[in-house]
Amino acid sequence: MAVINVTSGSQAVLVLGNTSPLATPGAANSLVVPFMQDITVNATPGTVRYSTLDSTASSAFTTVNENSISLNVLLDEDVFFGSSNTANKVANDGLLTTSINKEEVFFSVAFEGTDSSDYYVSGKGFIGGLAPTASIDGAVWLTPIEITVNGELTKATV
Repeated sequence: MAVINVTSGSQAVLVLGNTSPLATPGAANSLVVPFMQDITVNATPGTVRYSTLDSTASSAFTTVNENSISLNVLLDEDVFFGSSNTANKVANDGLLTTSINKEEVFFSVAFEGTDSSDYYVSGKGFIGGLAPTASIDGAVWLTPIEITVNGELTKATV
């Protein structure tokens, strides 16, 4: 069994772009979201449960997948508010404006980094769930981020 170890700091990488090629791990002009504290890739089929009078147990069937990516990050000014990047609108506008404008983004989550044999999942969706918070105990701004996937997740290698 091959364990995927994320402690080196070069794995579990979220990349965003306004096109699919810009959201590929290691792509030039891509927006790599820094300072992630955690990330969850949620690939969940919907289910419907039902019971019949001739059975002592319920039955189920699956419906469409409800996929999402959720994470918590320390705020980076350039990523949150945008920085000059004419090739990638998401990087230029930043997460806040992209979310406010309800613009669809392409993303990838690299599980092992950017070596040629490393796996990642990708898709497209909408950024939401931004809720920056600060406290006296934590001297940095933190925010959750939710990407509601529009369609299916796909698996690939770098």
